[in-house]
Amino acid sequence: MQFIRKIAVLGLPLATVLVSATAAHADPCLSLTSCAQQGVENTRNAVKTDANQFSSNLKNAGQSAQDQAKERWNNASEATRKKWEAQRDKVTNAEQNAKDKWNNANEETRKKWEAQRDKVTSAEQNAKDKWNNANEETRKKWEAQRDKVTNAEQNAKDKWNNANEETRKKWEAQRDKVTNAGKNAQEKWNNAGQDTKNAWKSQKDRLKSDWKDATSLPRL
Repeated sequence: MQFIRKIAVLGLPLATVLVSATAAHADPCLSLTSCAQQGVENTRNAVKTDANQFSSNLKNAGQSAQDQAKERWNNASEATRKKWEAQRDKVTNAEQNAKDKWNNANEETRKKWEAQRDKVTSAEQNAKDKWNNANEETRKKWEAQRDKVTNAEQNAKDKWNNANEETRKKWEAQRDKVTNAGKNAQEKWNNAGQDTKNAWKSQKDRLKSDWKDATSLPRL
């Protein structure tokens, strides 16, 4: 019994030393309160660092875009600069004209425009719903139709790029002819009196009715 007590007494300093050494090399967070405070502080610093880094990245990206725009402007020819300025002014004028048109419109006209806007918005939403509710086969069919249109546009661009100057002028003349025909028809309608417009409308309705009768099957 005395031998066991002696060993315990002799081992006490060693245990104390080991505990002290372990505590010295352990995590400095020695209490629950200090751990919580240190965790909050670390999180706050990490968030602050990330926010600063994100802000710096945005600033650098914006500065890089501005530098590239300045470089493009400085390296552009006078004709290109005038073209860009004309495009800018065109957009600015279009926005201002739209605002003026809205401000000068009466309530009935505004409601009409809002109805048209809502119609477009509804059409877009209906298209999205239609896509989401369609099966895989139908989606592939629509994608094929879309690709067909895209390819047709690309083919038209390639055809124009590969055409010579004479062919391009010929196509432009045909385009202008169609455009002028539509413009002339619109001006003719706008300048016509109400009696003339009614006569044209009656003629149109009569032709439409005659065509319907000619293409309808006789009733047995």
